[in-house]
Amino acid sequence: MADAIWLCCFLMAGLVVMSIHGADNDLWGHVTYGKDVLRDGYLHPTTTWSYAVDDFRWVNHENIAELSMAAADMLGGQTGLLLLKSFLILVILGTPVFVARRQGAGLIPCLVIVAMLVFNMAFHSLMRPHLFSYALFVLMMAALVTGLPGATTDRDNTWRFGRSLWFIPIILCVWTNAHGGYLAGLAILAAWLGLDAGELLINRDSRLRSTVYHHAILFSVSVGACLINPYGLELHRWMLSSLGRQRPEIMEWAPLALLELQGAPFWAMVFAVVLSLRNSTTEIRWPGLLMTGLVAVMAILHRRHLPFVAMSLTFVLAPHLQSAWQAICRRMEQQVELAGQSPVARRPRLAMPVAVLIALCCLQYPKQAILPVEREIYPVSAMEFMDQHDLYGNVFVTFNWAQYAIGVFSENSPESRVAYDGRFRTCYPQHIIDMYSDFVLGDLPPTERYREAASGPFDPDRALEFHSPDLVLFERMRANCIEVMERNSETWCLLYQDSRAQLWGRRSIFDDPASPRYLPQDRRDISDELQHGIVEWPAIPKSAEIPVRVARTRELAL
Repeated sequence: MADAIWLCCFLMAGLVVMSIHGADNDLWGHVTYGKDVLRDGYLHPTTTWSYAVDDFRWVNHENIAELSMAAADMLGGQTGLLLLKSFLILVILGTPVFVARRQGAGLIPCLVIVAMLVFNMAFHSLMRPHLFSYALFVLMMAALVTGLPGATTDRDNTWRFGRSLWFIPIILCVWTNAHGGYLAGLAILAAWLGLDAGELLINRDSRLRSTVYHHAILFSVSVGACLINPYGLELHRWMLSSLGRQRPEIMEWAPLALLELQGAPFWAMVFAVVLSLRNSTTEIRWPGLLMTGLVAVMAILHRRHLPFVAMSLTFVLAPHLQSAWQAICRRMEQQVELAGQSPVARRPRLAMPVAVLIALCCLQYPKQAILPVEREIYPVSAMEFMDQHDLYGNVFVTFNWAQYAIGVFSENSPESRVAYDGRFRTCYPQHIIDMYSDFVLGDLPPTERYREAASGPFDPDRALEFHSPDLVLFERMRANCIEVMERNSETWCLLYQDSRAQLWGRRSIFDDPASPRYLPQDRRDISDELQHGIVEWPAIPKSAEIPVRVARTRELAL
């Protein structure tokens, strides 16, 4: 009983650490798109909530994640979203611990497993579709380790293919419809199966033929399961096309800076591997370690893959962690005996783990109650100003805030549209992305921004006239944006400013006394007021309830 409570303490401690974040930039969009589908009863096949494109194909690879988040928000608001997030985190932390315990791991190895995951994933634990990828990945790894353990533990003559392997196609089918990380899952599955068969080939094992047949069938069925999605092959063609283009402007796709602070979790994993393998008496199984090494290369090239390294390693390293811990314990006992003392076996006590668990639950409770939206990160005050003065229409919003704007408009101004948002290439062509990035990012070198030659010459002014936006909202820290707006001040006027945001309006609409939407100077709010504090999700200004409307597009059956 005491061991079970200690394990709960480890998982709860991990949950506390991984619950430190507020709202993700794209969370409003995910919830809104999911609600749109639940309300309309079909997937929207073309881009919604944007004035930048007309009838452009939207290949949404996050449908299950968005439907889940929308349902959680509709059922429980911010609490529902936080409970969903906590559930996914507990799956991520608990699955490797469960598998390790089945393999005979003690408390300390399980604590190391949780610590390894938390240390490498704490900054990747925002409520977004990536969490679904991580949860589904650990489930796939659990199926592989229990059904095909040869990559991590000794083979024996009675070895058979486990039935758990046939859960993998189901996992990949769900994963394909939840997040694009399924491609990483397929690659890791192929590596695991290939290395497992490769070892038999090297050893000239008589089981090679049956293993190759089995693995070929399993992988083929898994690939076929990935075709079960609303778009069929189109999804995979789009994914491969998108991944084939660079995205240096997205920090998560940048290489892992091994010599900076962000590289510390990676080196901590390397230290754990070296320490455990050095002290382990368990046979080192090269297929599992080589597979993890391949994932580590992916993480070095793109830092967003670092969580996959940690998750893979917790399964591959678990037998060695237990063996190393046992070896350390034996040495400690020998030292005690040499000192003339006899080790005293203590009966496990419940009081301490129960007290620790209660304390951790108390720490977690506030994190389950409020999903904070920080004013110093999001334009909460600017949105309140827009709502108070009925400012709506086509709004050009900086990339990081566009989906927050979509969430606000879906409730308070359903006729408003934005350009452009975090759906990125899923529903915007590259030349549109380049046009808006000319304004938002400026003329950056190719190492910092991807831009196609077919998009034409650099022109930061073009986005201000394309499809005639009514308003422009961006971060005040972007000096290049302010310079462009001031250069176009004959067409645009500043309506709102604080320490975080600037909101500009088209003069012909908001600065002309003859216009029905004229905003007098005394109603404008231009200041340097410092933005601080938090508001609760969804941080939507309070206004009269307006029924949500979305322009109907061609129906695509669920």
